[in-house]
Amino acid sequence: MGNITNNTDKVANEADMVLRSKFSGLVVWERIVLVIVVVIAIAVIIKLFDKFVERQLNSEKMKSKGSYYRIVTITTLIKRMLKIALVFIGVTIIMGAFNISIAPLLATVGIFSLAIGVGAQNLVKDVINGFFIIFEDQYSVGDLVEVNGIEGRVEDLGLRVTKIRDFGRILHIIPNSNISIVSNKERAAVRTKIDFYIDNSEDPEFVCDKIREAISKYDDAKEIVTKPDLWGVVANEKDYYKLTLVYYTKQGEQYDLEYAIRSDILRTLQGENIKTPRVKNEIYKKVEE
Repeated sequence: MGNITNNTDKVANEADMVLRSKFSGLVVWERIVLVIVVVIAIAVIIKLFDKFVERQLNSEKMKSKGSYYRIVTITTLIKRMLKIALVFIGVTIIMGAFNISIAPLLATVGIFSLAIGVGAQNLVKDVINGFFIIFEDQYSVGDLVEVNGIEGRVEDLGLRVTKIRDFGRILHIIPNSNISIVSNKERAAVRTKIDFYIDNSEDPEFVCDKIREAISKYDDAKEIVTKPDLWGVVANEKDYYKLTLVYYTKQGEQYDLEYAIRSDILRTLQGENIKTPRVKNEIYKKVEE
């Protein structure tokens, strides 16, 4: 630790000597002008960068991207880092212009960074892992994911923690360094399979034609990834045969679409007087002893 501190002090002193030598020939009014120019330049750069980022993030094209929240998080981080870097550079230039030694400042920053790296290893791991989660777009706010055996919707994604609310409405706060395997169920299409049964007296070809006609309106539905495919007769029983319909939808859209398709199939069967097998319900009466 002592060698590291000595090396840090040596580098800081050399940087201090170089910077102060650059401004050694300036008179007082020139130093004041330099300070004003540095302050204005930093303020203008920050203002222009903020406006540019805000304009880009508020564009409809950017908002339509699936990785919009990832882009917002990364740009916010970059903005903060840029501001810190510009302010630090400005302070060192102003101190050098007035012949104030920056060696203690540089040495303090170096030792402080080292202390953070050693004493806050878990925090550093959280931030680094969080940065790569966001940068690689592993998941975004609103995605349905499974992390460390916890399944739910991502409510918040930060550099240090990820917040997931499960289906029991319990909020789980997970440090990003603990996240090793992520299953993002939002990015995959969902397969839906609908089975329905027709009386053996009905012509299968006629039934299939009527059902395909009824569900053809869903071929171009925004929820559909792969349009409905009616397989036809997949099983024969004594009194009925079974038809199967399969299609793929976007995650979270499968339920409402399934209800609508089932309703259309039922209306078609009823409208065409297509028979379905009778379901016999047996009622058991409990005998009190």
